[in-house]
Amino acid sequence: MFYRYRVVDIVNIKPKMFREDLQEAAWRQLRDKYVGLPHKDLGYVIMISRPKVDTFGKIIAEDGSSNHKAEFYVYSFKPVKGEVLEGTVVEIQNFGVFIRIAGADALAHKSVLMDDVVDINRVEKMVIGRKSRRILRVGDVVRGRVVDVALPKKNSLMKIALYMKSPYLGKIEWIMDNIYGQKVEAGGEEK
Repeated sequence: MFYRYRVVDIVNIKPKMFREDLQEAAWRQLRDKYVGLPHKDLGYVIMISRPKVDTFGKIIAEDGSSNHKAEFYVYSFKPVKGEVLEGTVVEIQNFGVFIRIAGADALAHKSVLMDDVVDINRVEKMVIGRKSRRILRVGDVVRGRVVDVALPKKNSLMKIALYMKSPYLGKIEWIMDNIYGQKVEAGGEEK
């Protein structure tokens, strides 16, 4: 799920940044601190809004910097077990595929990619169903159900496990085939 959190934090403005606009300097520091990083409470932070920074700060005697209270919104992605998500296949390994969802990578093990035994061809970057002959490639858009989530701890990344074997899950074209009973291309046109 995607969330929006109201956050209050302290921004440390170094003396070399005193000539810059306070709002711009604070936004840059907060962006570097939060955006693109997993956070144990917030999830994977996608973006932050421009902060409202208190112009009166407290001077730190040791280094001459000033601390300012900043209030802003964090927009983040935090998957929930059972949730159905859509993403793009970004990597194929011998054990399964990695799927990029909102900046985070999820893993779908080869045993849960489709209702078929699969062969993985890493050279051509594709997964092939033995009986169905369905093909999954890097760049394909897929839909999967979240079966497990491990939120980040210290320096680890968020871990997401997906299941794609059920009806209405898997590669989008497969889902369309199941719904309409015919081959459908990505653009929605019949083959």
